[in-house]
Amino acid sequence: MTTISVAAGRRIKMLGPGIALLGAVTVLSPYLWHSTWRDTGFSFGYVPFHLWCWLPFVVLAFAAGRLGRVAGGLFAAGLMAGTVATVELTQALDDGSERLGLALPGLLSLAVIGAWGLKAHPRGNGRISRQLVIAVVALLALVIIGGRIGELGEAARAQTFLVIGTSIALEAMPFVLLGAAVSAAIEVFVPSRWFERIARLPLPLQVPAVALSGVAMPVCECGSVPVARRLIMRGVHPAAGIAFMLAAPVINPIVLFSTAVAYSGRGATEMVLGRLGLGLVLAMVAGALIASRGGGAALAAHARKGRGASEHDHSQGRLRGFIDHLMSDLLLMGKYIVLGAAIAAALQTIVPQSVFTGVLTSPFVGALLMITLAFFLSLCSEADAFVAVSFIQFPPGPQLAFLVAGPVFDTKLVLLYGSAFGRAFVVKLALVIVPVVVAGSMLFQAVI
Repeated sequence: MTTISVAAGRRIKMLGPGIALLGAVTVLSPYLWHSTWRDTGFSFGYVPFHLWCWLPFVVLAFAAGRLGRVAGGLFAAGLMAGTVATVELTQALDDGSERLGLALPGLLSLAVIGAWGLKAHPRGNGRISRQLVIAVVALLALVIIGGRIGELGEAARAQTFLVIGTSIALEAMPFVLLGAAVSAAIEVFVPSRWFERIARLPLPLQVPAVALSGVAMPVCECGSVPVARRLIMRGVHPAAGIAFMLAAPVINPIVLFSTAVAYSGRGATEMVLGRLGLGLVLAMVAGALIASRGGGAALAAHARKGRGASEHDHSQGRLRGFIDHLMSDLLLMGKYIVLGAAIAAALQTIVPQSVFTGVLTSPFVGALLMITLAFFLSLCSEADAFVAVSFIQFPPGPQLAFLVAGPVFDTKLVLLYGSAFGRAFVVKLALVIVPVVVAGSMLFQAVI
């Protein structure tokens, strides 16, 4: 066994130099197969260009052993093809082709760095590593520089897509940052014993009281799950804990303020009041129904089974816990905001407007479609209003369905709910959310 490990270690150590040597051969090979290079011959004036073309291979050589043999082999093949493309494009008479050829080694280097960072990032500890930050920056730079060099923004439709998508993301990000900071502060600094007094209230008062406390507790949908679980574990009735979990990410002040900003000049007052009212109704109805007939005891028993997967370890200090929670929320929510903004922009620039006319804009079908869209987009509640208002093809009722259903039931929350309260809870919650939100959004559409 030891002999095999030593041999494997030697092969890994030779992998990096081997890739670097392969790159040198590939970079210099055009003197054999390219007619222009054969006629011109080698010159020291070309050394900077040769080194530039060799750069992606050097980057891959340093990443060797972290990407794996399959990924490393695919990247090596891609770098060789990219070197050939670089040589051909830089010899072209077209300015655009020459510009793309000169930038290609840099773009390939960014792709390798991004892949290495994603692979090297330690998973499962809930923290943001340096490798992951490098990967995100490299991939973002790759997209921006590649789009700029390819003159993606020159096309009218692509330019519209970029303007709409970036405006939605930029408007939403301050609220994502604010929500993540407040959520992190509550998770780390607010003692859970503050909520224990609520457990002494009678159940008819406890459920609405805990649900309304979400107005003063600006936690995101991910942060509300561990808070609700702790409430139940400390003696709060499961119906009240579920009501808080569903109400807090919909009716908290940051969410309502962001909704007012997003719908400024487009019926902001009606949308804020509609979101507040329907969010409270949904939370109290879902809490009462799911926790009835013995369901509360099952929820409480499941909540006490070990630590929830969504809780953070603050044993290394509150400040470190705050920073870890803040960065984790920012990374988690930020990527969904960008994805949501891209999809919203695509619906306005790519999909023909005629698709959304007629039956799709009816309150009932529109609400079902927007609930489904909110489920898959998995946006954070602090910024989803900026995406919802961009769906101008849908009337206000379906947009309200998007704003109420999204923060309480989406792809990431299904995993959190299942971990904290069990799979049966997820099914029951879905059976309550859809009819209540659809009915509420249709009533809202009829009233306004």
